[in-house]
Amino acid sequence: MNFLSIETSTDICSVSLFYNSKVKTLKKDGVKEHSKYLPIFTKRLISGIENEIKYIALSTGPGSFSGLKIGSSFSKGLANALNIPILPIETFDGIKMNITDIDKYYIAIYSHKNFAFSSLYNNKLKKSKYRCQDINKLDKYTIYGYGFPDNIKIKYITIKPCSEKIGILSLDKFSSFKNKSIDNINPIYLLVEK
Repeated sequence: MNFLSIETSTDICSVSLFYNSKVKTLKKDGVKEHSKYLPIFTKRLISGIENEIKYIALSTGPGSFSGLKIGSSFSKGLANALNIPILPIETFDGIKMNITDIDKYYIAIYSHKNFAFSSLYNNKLKKSKYRCQDINKLDKYTIYGYGFPDNIKIKYITIKPCSEKIGILSLDKFSSFKNKSIDNINPIYLLVEK
């Protein structure tokens, strides 16, 4: 099946085209303006084959408010223009694909100051709701994550969010989401817990 996959939950802008059983990805790290790269990457990937794209797999967060908002708005506009559905995939599910840990662990993405978007897992099953909490509260278990600056003293195993993983996860969900309204697809926005 031919489709597009978009990941903008962090400072990585990543777009993948799954076409004729092959994957091509364009990405840029350290992005401050996803709106600058997302349309360019998409145009390069689907130019001339727009009518063959069956859906958009979209990373819905948690993550950067502005990155998620841009990814969501762009995907909705493109989906409307192409008359195709959007399949929402949670960012942490994509990250989780690279984890083989069977004990308790956190998945976390740096947010700001001393805060991170996080959730506790046990053997790949989510055990806590998504939170934006103080990084110091993540000291009980191994942390798999992305984006923490060097001045934040936290030990973690880096796993970068990736549009390819979001696309792979979407393959099993196509039949359940293909008839749902794109108006009901929204990013996972979190408030800071105090």
